[in-house]
Amino acid sequence: MKYFVWKSFYYGKKMFIWSIYLLFALYIYFLIYSSETLGAQLFFGSIGFVVLCIVGLFEHLKIVYEKMIYALNVHCDLEEAARLKEQLKRKDLFNGFKQSIIIFDSLLLLDAGKYTDCLAHLDKHQKFFHGTLDYLFIYYHTQMYCYSFLKDEKNLTIAFEKLFQLKDKQKKKMRGLFSWHEISGLQYFHQQRNQKCLQELALIDTARLNNRELSYLLYLQGHCLLKLNKPSEGNRLLKKARTIGNTLAIVQVIQNGGI
Repeated sequence: MKYFVWKSFYYGKKMFIWSIYLLFALYIYFLIYSSETLGAQLFFGSIGFVVLCIVGLFEHLKIVYEKMIYALNVHCDLEEAARLKEQLKRKDLFNGFKQSIIIFDSLLLLDAGKYTDCLAHLDKHQKFFHGTLDYLFIYYHTQMYCYSFLKDEKNLTIAFEKLFQLKDKQKKKMRGLFSWHEISGLQYFHQQRNQKCLQELALIDTARLNNRELSYLLYLQGHCLLKLNKPSEGNRLLKKARTIGNTLAIVQVIQNGGI
């Protein structure tokens, strides 16, 4: 039911936007048809053609962008996501998606297991990520996972501190990009407080997670259970993470001993 409502809203919005474009095209046609001079007809025709080309390109780029996000977050297909990203960059003549690509690259590098490269990317675009609270949250959240997989406990602790500082201020100005229970759970995991970790992770509403996010959650829960000497349940969750995670690097990490 929830999926049906979301789809109905999505396609309803699309139809509304294209209806506006159609009305604009009809209006331009009316202006051309009602103009008495050739100069006026050429003027209105040129204006209409340029505007429709620009909005047409923008709508096409939005479709490519949505496919790119879907490839990573739902299919967890890194190769397809990277291919669509390059296609978007190549066709984005006005750099309208430049900021989105910077964020997407950080997630793509993380999911590919290129943690050092990911940290370098974050550092390179540090000014951009510090531009809004949402971007800053993504910055430290991505750092958190990179340092976790690199077993860099010192910098991981700093990342946790930065994240919880964001939690304590201006909550109303931040969107719910990630779950605080996830962050607390990972912190407990690194403190060897595995039962507490599982309690925090159990509070996450999994219905709101995409497959990418769910893979990371199952991965962490599975390793917590293994550390608590519950191999049957732990391996079951890790197997599920491998299935959902498709080409994510954690699928390979699972087989090599975890975080």
